[in-house]
Amino acid sequence: MNPMAIYQTAIDTVSRAVLAGDFESYIPCYDLPFLVRTSAAHFIIHRRCDMRPAFDAVSSALRTLGVTHYERVAREADQLRPDRIVGWHFTHMIADGERVIAPHAASEVLVCRNGAWLVSEANYPLLTLDWPPTEAAILGPKGPFARPAQLPPCAPPPSSQEARA
Repeated sequence: MNPMAIYQTAIDTVSRAVLAGDFESYIPCYDLPFLVRTSAAHFIIHRRCDMRPAFDAVSSALRTLGVTHYERVAREADQLRPDRIVGWHFTHMIADGERVIAPHAASEVLVCRNGAWLVSEANYPLLTLDWPPTEAAILGPKGPFARPAQLPPCAPPPSSQEARA
């Protein structure tokens, strides 16, 4: 499987679990310690039980908005080593076909442990100094997002002259 497919599969699995409120399906998707970067702070989560409050906050925020589709669409993914993929995606929250908040970009780092691709780092454009984030931080305005530095810049399409050369 290519890095983009692996990345999309990983974020789809997490998104389904969050939307369903299924912590037991969510937690095996993560490698600990887990590093979370927001626009305002960095957090390291060491224990699975410490993942629960953030999971509950996000799942609750989606329920508050009546989200029926929590879609995270991969834009780029690069396999930096055989056991490491860095990618970024857009997050869409949709309720019965209507967008409920503006899409926003985020990124994650996956690591391969015993044949399973797990989320080991996440970069979310949340404007919060607190972890777990509040519902207001999850649903409110977002901070700046920079695509992961590890990804090479997208090459522009060749000009018509370059394409003929």
